[in-house]
Amino acid sequence: MPYVILVIIIFTLEYFIKRHMDQVRTLQQQRPLAGGRLVLKKYYNTGAAGNAFKRHPGYVRCIHTAALLFVAAAMVYTLPKKGARAVKTGLAFLAGGGLSNLYDRLRKGYVVDYFSFGAGPKWFRRLVFNLADFFVFAGILLCMIQMIRKDGKL
Repeated sequence: MPYVILVIIIFTLEYFIKRHMDQVRTLQQQRPLAGGRLVLKKYYNTGAAGNAFKRHPGYVRCIHTAALLFVAAAMVYTLPKKGARAVKTGLAFLAGGGLSNLYDRLRKGYVVDYFSFGAGPKWFRRLVFNLADFFVFAGILLCMIQMIRKDGKL
């Protein structure tokens, strides 16, 4: 049950952050934070990560939905098992972040991204993220770590 609550918390947190950004920021308006290392910048991403496949939003929606269904099935399989806390937490992160972005994609036709980094290579500074993206990345990392530590067994 705590993992399902974690999914709900991530989704709800992102819902309100994205709503706030939509209400108070205009597109591409920038606000540097932390000495310019972090930049608030609202962006509507119609594609996948890095706006890949932006000309094919229907494909992106289908792939995103299929991936989230796979994560949900993995959660149903994994949650009743003892142990594997890293995988359960990782799946909850994946589900919460993925559900938040899929909600935007289905409801609005794009995902609301709202911050970028002001440091690093130029290509990296152009990317715009949201908190859900980091939960997805962290979820993948946690699942990979658990699988490596246990030789692929839960």
